[in-house]
Amino acid sequence: MTLTIGLEGYVSSFLLVFARLWGFLLVAPVSGSLLITQPVRVALAALLAFALLPAAAPHLVNPPWGLLPLGIGLQFALGVMLGLVLAVFWSAFAMAGQLVTYQLGIGLVTPARPSLLAAGSVLGEFQSLLALLVFVASGGLELGVVALARSFQALPLTAAGIPAHAVGFLEGLMTTALAMSLLLGAPMLLAGLVVDLSTGILARAFPQLNAYFLALPVGVGVVLAVWMATLPLFFTVSGNVWHLAWTAVSRLLAIWQGR
Repeated sequence: MTLTIGLEGYVSSFLLVFARLWGFLLVAPVSGSLLITQPVRVALAALLAFALLPAAAPHLVNPPWGLLPLGIGLQFALGVMLGLVLAVFWSAFAMAGQLVTYQLGIGLVTPARPSLLAAGSVLGEFQSLLALLVFVASGGLELGVVALARSFQALPLTAAGIPAHAVGFLEGLMTTALAMSLLLGAPMLLAGLVVDLSTGILARAFPQLNAYFLALPVGVGVVLAVWMATLPLFFTVSGNVWHLAWTAVSRLLAIWQGR
């Protein structure tokens, strides 16, 4: 009888830990890419669950089997919420490239993005990959495991719900991501604006000159030149963005703890 109760508690605790880890890996950068297949993601979540189970559930949790699906759904939502913080900051890089693409008037040229199974601009895709490179190089994968381990201390498996302030905090991050995308694309947006103003002046001064026909290649060339000139600063800026992302993760964990 004791062995049966212990085994049931171990299985229940493992499923709850696994659900939170799977939710995180489903939306977090790198692991959330659709290039990572579901079997690989599930296997990775299972390995992490085995590794983190002693710290996540020092006392085995054995809820009634009728309530276990509700607990698994709650833990999955908590994992998604934690990974969504990093995903929101990562999306700022793609949005910045998309804004520049639309400003240049080439928004219809959208190649496929296998990582998100969607369409996006070449500039946004390249900036996203560079930001992902900085994320991995700065120890983002290791910090993700640390954040998951701390999440079980902030909100243990016995939690009965999601703090209301956490949802409002995530909503505020959406506005922050939009502001960051504007700041990331500001140099290229200003360069495109200068080209547009110059085109308008030329069109007024020389009506016989088809200035708007030249605006597209000149605008693309100027914006790409500005982007190449500011590329060395991109790695520093992206490092600061990821620092803000981890600060936001710490803030979310503090909200979970009621602070």
